[in-house]
Amino acid sequence: MTTVQVWIAYVGTLALAIVLAGVLARGRYRTWYFLALFLAAILISSVMIMAWPGRFYTKGFWQGKETALNFIRFAMALELAYRTFRAFPGALATARWALLFVLGVTFAAVVVSGGGAGYEIFLGEIQPRVLNGSIWLFTAIAAITLWYRLPVDHFHKSVLLSYVPFLLIFTVCMNVLGSVGPAGWDRAWPVRYLNQLAYVGLMIYWARAAWRSAEEPARPPELRTGLREPLSV
Repeated sequence: MTTVQVWIAYVGTLALAIVLAGVLARGRYRTWYFLALFLAAILISSVMIMAWPGRFYTKGFWQGKETALNFIRFAMALELAYRTFRAFPGALATARWALLFVLGVTFAAVVVSGGGAGYEIFLGEIQPRVLNGSIWLFTAIAAITLWYRLPVDHFHKSVLLSYVPFLLIFTVCMNVLGSVGPAGWDRAWPVRYLNQLAYVGLMIYWARAAWRSAEEPARPPELRTGLREPLSV
């Protein structure tokens, strides 16, 4: 990593710590447990890499970290779907079939890739296909929510609508890096910077959403009528 990349990584890690602190301080972890776990896993692994780069800034550690994050990311999507649709039977039935379809297609895509354990295969084939599955999961949740016009927690909405574009950028970056291989990473430096800057932007946006005060639910006009207002007869 260049000096600039290192400093961008520091900024991203600091922003991530602020996000996790906000999720814990505001009690938002109670509404999305796997998101809190996801943030904690990324923060811990990032600190490990920064503190002991000789031991953890390796292909093997990155591959293991991303594999664990993939499982947590899918769990995040499923928990969000359950919390969003559980009170709406029609939407829940639609979501169940849509998410099962996406999970099945993603699993089949990984199997077709050959399931090799090599770093280049993981980076160029397996990881992009898993990320595509994650994108479709979150997109399906957003689409069903909009179709049925369901009420959504403001924090959930902020995370959902910002995470899908980031995953798209991340997937494109992984595809490019996988296509050029480690030997061509020096030539693909704009892609690496794009990935880092997109991550920093996402963390800053999430930090704002995490620390934002909870909004009170809207009330009908008749319930907002105060004693100071004249009563109609």
